[in-house]
Amino acid sequence: MSKKNVPTAVGRNRLKRVVRESFRTHKHIIKAFDVVVICKQRSAVTVNQELFNKLQKHWKFLNTYAE
Repeated sequence: MSKKNVPTAVGRNRLKRVVRESFRTHKHIIKAFDVVVICKQRSAVTVNQELFNKLQKHWKFLNTYAE
């Protein structure tokens, strides 16, 4: 998460917390991956629940990719 996409530290930290929590709750799905998350500008204004839903779709995609 760069300053270019999310200008405030509060916004970047919120996104980091959401991604960490989502990863923590879905880590049983992701077996052997290192994950790099790159956020777009609109992520800064997206509601946490919507971010969780989008991340869940990404985790499921990674799970199908790994099989």
